[in-house]
Amino acid sequence: MRTQNAVRFMVVALATSVFCFGQIQIEVQEVKALKPTGSLSTCGYRPTDREKTFFQKLSPSETTTGSFLDKHEYRIRGKVKQYVSWFGVVRSSSPAKGDDRGRILLVQQQYFDGMTDCHIMLVSNAGAGDFGAKIASGGEAVPLLSLVRVYGTVVGEDSGIPQLSVDYVRVWPWFTFTFTDLGPQDHSNPEWAKYCKICKGGRIYKPFPTKDYYMGMLGDPKDFLPKPEAVH
Repeated sequence: MRTQNAVRFMVVALATSVFCFGQIQIEVQEVKALKPTGSLSTCGYRPTDREKTFFQKLSPSETTTGSFLDKHEYRIRGKVKQYVSWFGVVRSSSPAKGDDRGRILLVQQQYFDGMTDCHIMLVSNAGAGDFGAKIASGGEAVPLLSLVRVYGTVVGEDSGIPQLSVDYVRVWPWFTFTFTDLGPQDHSNPEWAKYCKICKGGRIYKPFPTKDYYMGMLGDPKDFLPKPEAVH
């Protein structure tokens, strides 16, 4: 019998790893096996001890970022100079120009209504579009296709894509987050939709996700690695 159960029960652990790079803090959720209890429950979002400092800087309108119950659709554009905190899936990571240690993340924003599963992080599969996140150093600690919550100030918009100057990132690797169908109207970049095979007819929500689940939802991380430059 294959060891699918061992993979299926990989969920979020209570402990986290923290990396400090200058003023940037990157907190990575660890993964541990946990057998389901036979019932699921919903919890409000709880920032970590280190995250609270940044969470408390948010205005009330920015603590939740998109709900199907909202009368007004949440947007990520038009917020230059505002302090925000957005969830999203990391689609690319590249060195910042003129900065050997800095990196630019391209992130697919995911709506979040403030509620999550108690045993695993839960965000909407729908979102408001892409945004860029400038991390002064330490960006290599953020894996491709991981889920992140990025705190920072919107410093501009490049071709309609908001750009954040980041001071804290919370990271959920595979097996520590999942998706729900619930959310406002999807305005995600159509480029990413082609990777979601499950979206074409399968059930999006899975409380104990497997590797195949992430591959079917997000694609293969290898497909998002920087392409080598041609040698002339």
